[in-house]
Amino acid sequence: MVKIYQSAVIPAPVADVWQVAGDYARIYAFHPAVKSTKIEAGPAADQVGSVRLCTLEDGAQLLETQTARSDAEHTYSYAITESPMPMKNYEGTVRLRPVTDGDTTFIEWSATFDPNPEVADELPGMVSGLVAAGLESLKARFADGETA
Repeated sequence: MVKIYQSAVIPAPVADVWQVAGDYARIYAFHPAVKSTKIEAGPAADQVGSVRLCTLEDGAQLLETQTARSDAEHTYSYAITESPMPMKNYEGTVRLRPVTDGDTTFIEWSATFDPNPEVADELPGMVSGLVAAGLESLKARFADGETA
């Protein structure tokens, strides 16, 4: 099992960052690799069990199920249930925490998965790069003075 961990400091209050990063239906609003998302029939985007279909910029599609969520603690977890990527058992967590100054947010994005043997050397770096790209894009959005 591979473990990925990335973090960033966002120059905005946790409530503002959560409005963007915690919106399970709108990951495309900040992640450069995600072209669009659609919440499938079932629980709403702010509920455990919500299923989102993510269409990537290259046309590939991922089906992800939200497995845990706490708006009070600014965290959610999800599992990729269908993907063209050569891996199994992907589980990810996004967690935000306010920094003591109150105007800054510490965000963590972690994931575990089992890559297929033929890509065991390359896939962890690719997935880590995708997570980092999402965090960098989110950081840039708030650094430019944008709000939620």
